[in-house]
Parts: sequence; C-alpha cells; structure tokens
Amino acid sequence: MPDKKTIRQEQKAKLKALSPLAKAEQEEQLYQKLFQQPAWLQAQTVAVTASLPFEVETTPIMEAAWQAGKTVGLAKVVDRELTFVKISADSALTAGESFGILEPENGQELKKSAIDLVLVPGLAFSDAGLRVGFGGGYYDRFLADYEGESISLALAEQRRVDWVPDNFDEVVGQVLGPGK
Repeated sequence: MPDKKTIRQEQKAKLKALSPLAKAEQEEQLYQKLFQQPAWLQAQTVAVTASLPFEVETTPIMEAAWQAGKTVGLAKVVDRELTFVKISADSALTAGESFGILEPENGQELKKSAIDLVLVPGLAFSDAGLRVGFGGGYYDRFLADYEGESISLALAEQRRVDWVPDNFDEVVGQVLGPGK
C-alpha cells in the first residue's frame, strides 16, 4: 500500500488534472446533497475552510449558509492549532502561513462547542470516514474532542481505500460523494 505522502502527491495531481467542467458538475451534486442533510438543515453555525483551486469550492457553501441565516466560521491556524473565526461576506482574508489558504485577518473566534457542523477538507476519503489530509494534523487534532457533526464533500477522484490509517487519524462523521 502507498504511504500517505505518496497518496497526497497522487491525489493532488489527479485533482489538478480534472477538467473544470467535470469538477463543476460534481460540485453542484455535492452542494445539493449537503443542503439536504439534517446536519446542514439543523446547524446554526457552520465551519469551513477556504478551498484551494483543486478542492471542492467552498464559497457557494458559505453563501448558502449566510442566505439561510447561519453563522459561518472560517478556518484559521493559530500557533499550529485550528480555530474558526466568524466571518461575513465582506470579511478581510489573507493567505495563511500553513498552506497559503485564505484565512480571516481578524474577528471573533468561535468556541468549538458553538460549531454545529464542520466541513472537513482532505485529499482522499474512504466510505468509512477515513481521510488523508494535507499532512499537518490540524483537523485530526480539532476533531479529537469535537462533539458536533462533521461532513466531507468528496469528488469521485477523491475516493480511495488503499492506505493504513494512523492511530491519531480521526474519522469524519459522513462522507458525501457525487451521484445518486
């Protein structure tokens, strides 16, 4: 079985090679599935990460949350720990130090207990909720004592089962994929 470093490289290449049209079609299916989930419908506060170009685009998710009157928390790394900061459509964002992902420049940090649903990014996902992330362990540490709902949106190209999880890997509550 390939190690996680190899899987990360393979997944990034696979996702970057995906045509914009094929990606957009899958994203639309994923959004529709997400917006029908009880965890989404019941959530008052949703936590997301600003997406990289090859990931499922998270801007439409934030916009839908605001339209539904939900509070949106955007991921920010502070002292190697993942936090979520309450944002609005006009919040100032800047490239973070960890992966160059956009983060809020400032704002109110949300308590973990106030977050009803966290959307967990990653490069590869199994049906059982295992994931290969970007290698920082940020979400594994966050999820270790998080008691709310967690969902990952996985493009077809992100579905894999060929790795051995580490003992610190945390499981995502639900992995949604495109299609029926």
